[in-house]
Parts: sequence; C-alpha cells; structure tokens
Amino acid sequence: MLSLIGKKSARAGHKLLVTWCAVITRVALCAAIGGTAMLMLGAVASAKAPVRGMPFIRSYSLGDIGPVPRGSRLGFDRFGRVAVIHDAVYAVLNDTVWLNIAERGGRDRISMTNVVQAPDGRTYYGARGSWGYVETGADGRLHPVPLAPSNLPGWVATATFSDLIVTERGVYFASWNGVVYWDFQLQKNLFFDVPRISRVFRVGDRVYISAFDAPLRTINARAGTLELAENTGLGRSVVEFAVSLDQTRSLVAFIDGRLVVFDGKEASPWLPLGDNTITGHISALQKLVDGRIATSVTGQGLLLFSTEGELLMALTTSQYHNIAALANREPGVLWVETDDSIEKILYGSPLSAFGQRLGLPIAWPIVVEWNGQIFVASGGKLYRAVAGEAGEPTRFEPAPHQPPRGAWSLAAWGTQMLVGNGYELFAVEPDGSLRPIPSVPDLAHLVMVDESHCYLIGRGEMALLEWRDGAWRESAPRIPGAANPAIVHRVKDSVWIEMGGAGVARLWREHGRLRLDVIPNESWTKGSWVNIGSVDDIVVLSALKEEPHRFFDQKTGSWREVPELQQLLNRSPYWIARLQKDESGVIWAAHNEGLIRFAPGTNGYAMDATSFDLVSDRYPVVRILPGNDVWVVAARSLYHIERSWASVPPKPPQPTLVSMVDLQQNEELLATGRPEGALGRLPYARNSLSFRFFSGTDAWRRSPVYEYRLDEREPWTVLDGSLLSFRRLREGVYGLQVRIAAAQADATVPSTFQFEILPPWHRTWPAYAAFGSAVALALLGVMRWSSYLERRRNRALEELVKNRTHELEATMAKLGEETRKAATLAERDRLANEIHDSVQQGLTGAMLQLDTTLKLPAMSGDMRSRLNVVRNMVAYARQEVQHAVWDMESPLLEGTDLADALRNLTTFVDADGMKIEVAVKGTTVPLDRAVNHNLLRIAQEATTNAFRHARARRISVQLEFRTDAVALGIADDGVGFRPGEVLQDRTGHLGLRGIRTRVKRLGGTLAIESQPGQGTAMQIVVPLDGPAAEEAN
Repeated sequence: MLSLIGKKSARAGHKLLVTWCAVITRVALCAAIGGTAMLMLGAVASAKAPVRGMPFIRSYSLGDIGPVPRGSRLGFDRFGRVAVIHDAVYAVLNDTVWLNIAERGGRDRISMTNVVQAPDGRTYYGARGSWGYVETGADGRLHPVPLAPSNLPGWVATATFSDLIVTERGVYFASWNGVVYWDFQLQKNLFFDVPRISRVFRVGDRVYISAFDAPLRTINARAGTLELAENTGLGRSVVEFAVSLDQTRSLVAFIDGRLVVFDGKEASPWLPLGDNTITGHISALQKLVDGRIATSVTGQGLLLFSTEGELLMALTTSQYHNIAALANREPGVLWVETDDSIEKILYGSPLSAFGQRLGLPIAWPIVVEWNGQIFVASGGKLYRAVAGEAGEPTRFEPAPHQPPRGAWSLAAWGTQMLVGNGYELFAVEPDGSLRPIPSVPDLAHLVMVDESHCYLIGRGEMALLEWRDGAWRESAPRIPGAANPAIVHRVKDSVWIEMGGAGVARLWREHGRLRLDVIPNESWTKGSWVNIGSVDDIVVLSALKEEPHRFFDQKTGSWREVPELQQLLNRSPYWIARLQKDESGVIWAAHNEGLIRFAPGTNGYAMDATSFDLVSDRYPVVRILPGNDVWVVAARSLYHIERSWASVPPKPPQPTLVSMVDLQQNEELLATGRPEGALGRLPYARNSLSFRFFSGTDAWRRSPVYEYRLDEREPWTVLDGSLLSFRRLREGVYGLQVRIAAAQADATVPSTFQFEILPPWHRTWPAYAAFGSAVALALLGVMRWSSYLERRRNRALEELVKNRTHELEATMAKLGEETRKAATLAERDRLANEIHDSVQQGLTGAMLQLDTTLKLPAMSGDMRSRLNVVRNMVAYARQEVQHAVWDMESPLLEGTDLADALRNLTTFVDADGMKIEVAVKGTTVPLDRAVNHNLLRIAQEATTNAFRHARARRISVQLEFRTDAVALGIADDGVGFRPGEVLQDRTGHLGLRGIRTRVKRLGGTLAIESQPGQGTAMQIVVPLDGPAAEEAN
C-alpha cells in the first residue's frame, strides 16, 4: 500500500513539474514578444492576490518538554492545557512551563498512550494492555485506575489502546487487535475482537470500525454486537483518519489519500478540492473548534481548509513536511507536532510576519505599494512581493533592477516610485528599470505627499520634487538639511521628522518656498527622544511616561488640547508612543510591546490591547498604504495586518486555579478536582499554601502576567510567573483574587477563590475560656506575689534604713573618736611640754647625779652595782615617760618581738633579790602592735606587783603561741591575796584594774588564781584574729 502511495505521489509531482515548465515557457515567449505589457499584466494579477505573511509560531523543543519521542500524542487536560502524552510522560504546558504530572516509576506503573476528557467528568486513559480512568493524587500526579476485569480475552494482553472515542453513553478504547467499550451507566466493559483495525470513528452517535481486508462495521453498544455497515459506498476502503464535521457527517481520509464526506449512508467527495490540492499521504487530520479543518500532508505541509473545503492557509516549508499530530481546543490556536518540536500556531492572529523564511531579510524595512504590488527596501536591497499558491504566504524576491549603491530610501504613490541612497536617486519606470533624477547630498528619506510631489530629506539639504511634463523637477528652492533625520511621518501635505536628541521638525511648503520648523527637546521636555503620531490634522508628540502628550493642530498652526484623544490615551494600559489613524477610522496606538487597536463603534472606541502584541520589538511604527493596507515596521521586523483574516476579538481571559498545595506536607489539595465555589476550610496546620494558575488560553503572543490580592482593599500585586505562595497565613476567611494584568487585558475579570484558615486550638473559644480562667488565676497569683514583693521591699527598706543608721552611728562614733583623738593629741602636747619641762628634766638631773656618784673612788663595789641598777631604772623610766606621752611602743619592743622583750624585762630587776624565768612555747607568729604592747605592759605590771607587794623570790613568765590565740601566764611564790576583795576595792590597786582593762581592750580573757600565803597565778588569753586588736590600738 505504501508503495502505491509513493507511486501516486511521484506521478502527481511529475505532472506538476510538467505543468510549471509549460507555464514558464509560455511566460518567456510572451516576454520576448512584449516584455513591458507582460510585466504590467503581472503587476495587475499580483494585485489581486492578498498579501499574507507567516502566522505567529511558538516552538517548544521535544528535549525541553521531556523524554518524548516523535509520534507522541497531543491532548488537553481537564483545565484545557495542552498535553504531550507518551509512556511515562504526561507533560502539560502551564502558560510557559512544561510540567510532567504523570505517575512516577514503579514496578506496576501503567504507560499511558492517550488521555481524553469524558462527559461524565472523568479523565480516561488508554495504555498497553490496560484502560481506565485517572485520578489526581495527593502528590499532584495522575494515577491510573484500571477498569479491566479479572477475566480478560486473550487478545487484550498484546493490545495498545491508543485511540479513544468519547460519546454521551461511554468510551471506546480502540487498538490494532480490537475494541473495548466502557458504559457509563452500566459501569461495565464490552469486548469486540476485531483484528487488523485501521481506524475507529464516529458519525453522530454511531461508531464504525474500518479494518484491513474487511468490510466496514458498526458497533451496537446496547446489544453488545458488531454489525455490517451495508450500502454505505465505502465498501472495503480503509479509513486512516476521520473527524466529525457536524452531528450527522464526518470527513474521512482513506489510506490512499482521498477525502470524502460520510454521513453513515453514503460517501461523497469533498468537492472543492482540486486534483492537485493534496499531493501526498495525509499524516494527521483535525477538526478545529471554529469549524475549520487542519490537514497535514507528508512532503507537502500543513493545510487549513474551511468546512466547505476552501484552502485558507498552507504552510509548505520543510519543517511541516513530516507532521505527526495535530490538536486544537480554542479558536485561532493550532498545536502541531513536528520531527523535533511542539509548535503553537496562531492561525487566527490578525498579525502576520515577514522575514528570511519568506525571502525577505529584515533590516530597517521601508514598505510601499506601487502599481498594486508591494515593494520593500530592506538592508540596502529592493524586494518585491510574489504571490504564492492558494493559501500560501506571500514570498519576496529581489527586484530585477537595483540601485548600484543600494536601496536605502523608498517612496511610492500610484504609478510613481522613487528609490535611492545617499549618493543617487532613481525613478522606477513601468518596466522596472531605473532612471536617474536630481537628488540632494546625503539623502536619508523620501516622502510622497501625493502622486506628483515628493520631499527629499537629506542631512545636507532638503528639496521638493514635482512630477511635471513627464519628468521630476524641483519646485522650490532647497533649504539646509536636518542633522539626524531618523524617522519621518507624512501628515497630510507636511512631513514631520523625529531627530532624536535634536528634537522634532516640521517640513512643508508655504507660498512656493520650503519651511523647516524645529522644536528642540529642551523647549518642552526632559526626554532625549520625541515620538510623533497623527490623527487627521492633529500631530501628537510624546517623550516621557511621566510627561503629558502634546497636540499640534496643523490647520491652525497652534498647540491645543484634544480631550477625545487624551481620553483614549488615558484608557490605554500602556504608555503610547505613536498614534496613527487608518482610512476606516481605526486608531492604531504603538507602545513598547506592540499595538493597541481603537475601533470606532456606536458606544465609542472599542479597545483591543492583546491581539497585536509583539514579542521582541520595541516602539514600532505603523504605516498606512493606499487601500487601507496597514503595516507595522520595526528595526528587525515587518508585520502585516490581515483584514480578511482577522479573528473574533478574544473574550477577556479569566485565570483558572489548577493546583493548590499544602507546603508543610507537600500535598495537593485539589486531588479530587477543583471544588465548586469555596476551596474549603483548612486546619491551621495547612496555613502555608501554594497556588498555581493557568490563564485559560494559549492565544498569547507574550507570556501572561498575573496580578493578585488577598483582600479587595489591598492594591494589586504583580506575580512573577504563575505560581503564588503564602506562608504562615493567620486564621480567617480569605478571598484570593487573581487576574491577568491590566496591561494585557482591558476588561479582564478577576477570578475569586474563597478559603478559610481555621484557628489553632489555642485560639478557639474553648481555649479562650481556659485561657480566661488561667489569666484570672494568674492575676490572683500576681496580686499575691505583688503583695509578697511589697512586703519584701518594705523589709529591704527597713534593713536599708537599719544599715544606714548603723553606718551613721559608726560615722558618728568615728567622728567622736577622731574628736577624742584630737583632744588626746592636744592634751598630749600639753603634757609633753609640761613633762619635758618638769619630770623629764628632773629624771635627767637624777641620771647626771647618779653618773657623778658612780665615778667617786670611794664607792664600794656592792654600792656601785646597786647604784648602777638605780641609774638604769631612772633611764628606763625617763624613756618610758617619753614614749607614754607620744603613744609610742615601749623601748623594750623596738626592733624585737614580745618574747625577747619579756627576757629584757628581767634586766631591770635585782638579780640577787629575785629570780625571774621566761619561757616561750609554740611557733612564734608576728603579733599586732597593740597586742605586743599591752601584753608587755601586763607582764611588766604583774612582775612589779609580785616584787613590790607579794615579796616573791621566784617569778615564772610563760608565753604560749597557740593556733588561734596567744597566752601569757605569770606565776609567783609571794604572799598571795584574795582576788575578789582586791578587785571590788576601788581604793588603790590600780595595777590589777589596769591589767583587767588592757585584757578587755584586747578582747581576751583574764584568769587569776591566788590565796593568801599560796602565791599568785595569772593567765591571759588573747585571740589572734579578734576584732578588739584594732580597738586596743
């Protein structure tokens, strides 16, 4: 069969080649006979063919979509997103991002080959050896649910159910080996074993099976039987593709390439098709929702027909010679699978593009119409339009005659066309040849204001040419040129020039002379470039978005306000750079990203802000050619407005919520389908949410931009992409509103999604009651604690007052002590002076007398010894008196410790009369000055008393250093006394009371043991770290 198809294609191609050779031969012969006449006839013929460029095409590489090979299925998910289906891939296009939502791998994973939507609300799939429906799981992916029973026919195991036909009653799953029917109402399967099936198709409610080497049969689903379709006219013809034309007819493509209309009773050819319209094997057939038919022909391309069979569009370039699949769900948008990509073709777009693919390299193009034919100067070369076959885009070819130094300026009107460059200018003759005419230095632009007048705008000079007496002549004196004539605009009989930083200028003729009025930028704007537009006689200047437009009335030659135009500019979602009004009254407004069309109507101007978006062009210029032919020119682009091919203005898009994910658990909350109305009440644990939106249409030329707000009182916020996330929402009812940005849709309607975040348990009414009780208890505790703190504060204050009182008392005591010491010092000074002048002088005199007496020769040895003792005692007394007055240590303690001082004390006692023993026990430790002084005085007083009053012959002094104290013991063998009587007697006995006072001052203890006739023992114990030491000082 394939060889037969190839032979037929070869015969058709050969026939077409012979036909074209004959045509070319005839044209060449006619040209030889009368070239000029033939060219003019060709121009007239080409004028009858519409000029059409390529539709907008967006291509997605198969590699970018996922691991999908050529031959994958195209479909649409339940939200209307296009889907690429193959094995482990179910990739949907969410605006600009492809998402593979197929079930991830597993041992029992089902490899789906086709997925369709059914009237019962389910999505059904077909796979190898399996069929059923799919559900969206908590992971957001599609999970197949098989409908196959346990007892299956043998042919099912090797069947691949790749073709699915949906009816009102059920779904047919078709494979090469047979068909399975699933009944919605009965919820059961019917099996039809039919080998070698070519196509299963439907006509109305009836489903037919076309198989190789078998007659056409129909399925009786109610009876569960196969029946022969007799007297249909199809016989054993094998059907390869079929699409429904309406409720009673289908368009059927046979495997041999024929197309017929079949109504279940008879088949009739699709009459409008000529013999050479389809020249190859049909690889795909698709009914479009607007009634058109899309057909892909191997080796020929993509063909688009009306329902009646009229060829409307043909894309015949090589990339469309091997199309694998077609898909469509909305008017104006066709999806095509080629060898290496998935393409979106906006066949209904009013904008068609020209470029290298159609033989026209674009570089600052200038488009004109001459003698009914379109010419374009681009990149320094002149091109002319060549009408293609029916439905094909218009192609361009270089004009036969080219200016030697390039075609950089071009103008035409009616039968006149001029072309030139900075060095030369030519008039184009009717036969296409070039005739030199006068020019200006450094010519930049040509502007015709009618068929007889053309302005020459150069950087050096400007001139006006007039067609007179069969030649172009200058009709006014030349004037100096413009420094930077970048873009020119014809406004009635004047020319307005955009000159960049130099401002704008108006060139026109007045009283036979040329005038050039320049408006510098700095005179009215801070912008560096001023754009020019025009509506009738009103010229519109625009520079910066933050500055208002300015309007110049050419009739009055003055600036004025134009409220009706200002209202249109205010309605626009974009800042308008240039305005242009065509012959039908439509105002074209150019902005940074495309055009806005203001069409006049009964209720004012209707605005279309989305149909004329440009993807990569900035601030285009609209050119209106004769016959209201609208072109859009940019630096690297050239577009044509298709008047007869304009689609119905799209309805305002409304965003659709396609996914709602709990970010905490990564769980899809729309797993069971989009809920009606509100999204539901969510626990507080699900207060971090992610929303994904779909614009609801693929008719965009640029990616849609979303805006959202959580409250009607909030401003709209632009969303980056289609994914919106909220983290840690507080409890409450939310009305999330999402819309397409106002810049892309004039009347866009926001979609509102209601949902509620429930409060956490600690912010519920029972929790509040518990919290209230806890707060009351806490307040009670706080009050008690506060009372406790107040009492503790009072105690602290009392303690502070007490301490301050003690400090004050200590300060007063210290002040009193200082006062006492001062008085003592003063008294000492007085006593010292008195003693020095009296007692000390007497003692000094006594010492001198004793010294003189000791020197007498008559002094015996015993007497001399006794006088020497007296002399030492007098000297010691003199020294003691001096130290006592000045509160100095005893001379016995100077330069020594207490033990040595006690030993030295014995030198002042007569050795013959008394025996004094001094003993020291323990480890000697340094003692405080006051302790040394007072213990020495106590020892001195005790030994003196024992010598003077007790008539003791033996005295024992013992000094003991203990761990925490020092003990001084003095014992004698004198007459003794009764301590109690002596201490109570206040007359005399000053020495014993003095000892007791000194011990008390040192903080020590005094023990006295004595009886009359039994001697006396005295024990003094002084602590080493006692606080009294400092006081004793």
